[in-house]
Amino acid sequence: MNVAIRTVSIVSALLWVFLIAFAASAVFSAKDLQVEFGTLQTSVGAENEVVLILPVAIVNRGFCTISEFNISTEIVDEQDLTLTRGFTLVPRVGTGQSVNITHQVEFEIDENLNTRTHLLFDDAELRLAETFSMKLADTIPVQASLNISFPWGAPLYNFTVGAIRISREPAANSGGYVEGDVQVSFENHAFFNINGTLYLRVYNDADVLVGTGQTNLDVPKNTGYHEDIKVDAWILHVSASGHYEVSVQTSMFSVGPLVVPYAS
Repeated sequence: MNVAIRTVSIVSALLWVFLIAFAASAVFSAKDLQVEFGTLQTSVGAENEVVLILPVAIVNRGFCTISEFNISTEIVDEQDLTLTRGFTLVPRVGTGQSVNITHQVEFEIDENLNTRTHLLFDDAELRLAETFSMKLADTIPVQASLNISFPWGAPLYNFTVGAIRISREPAANSGGYVEGDVQVSFENHAFFNINGTLYLRVYNDADVLVGTGQTNLDVPKNTGYHEDIKVDAWILHVSASGHYEVSVQTSMFSVGPLVVPYAS
């Protein structure tokens, strides 16, 4: 009986030595794993979504196979709100192998600008929370994380609408309607051009509809817009203050009506 117990103890000890040596070898092998990142790029997808593209090169010079290599990206704004998530899985990277992948994350512009209007008007610094996980020798889990920041440019930065100005008196057969104009200005800080239509509804201080107007938008990226929009207004209801309802419909996003107060 003592011989049997002694034999089991020896086998158990040898097994532990093997497991420790195996784990140490796998962990030591991890130092020969290289993960290199290319330049973060942006493009516009087929459905006008923003696509963030991150090239990744994985080089395994170690002694152990890498399996279940997973890249997880979460885009977070300055208010710690999650805008989108993306995942890329590499099933296996053998010893001495190199694998080049393209990690992509899609960002829905229209959805995010309608639910998070601060991105419509304010520039921001967005954060990419990157998490990497893998298994060494199909057994030992390893995980690491890092943060990458990138700037977001607001498409309607410093959006301003002036008070309605009456340009001429009503004609005898106009039914009390006059021609007015409203100055609209903003800066397109986004990485895409703005092409579409701006719609304007004018209300007086009693919430009565005074008039409407619209104009076409063609604003290249990194340029400003300063134009007067023609409005047919009912002279009897024009007041010195009130509010606008502004809607913007473009090929990239549609927002509104946005309520903008005015006062002369």
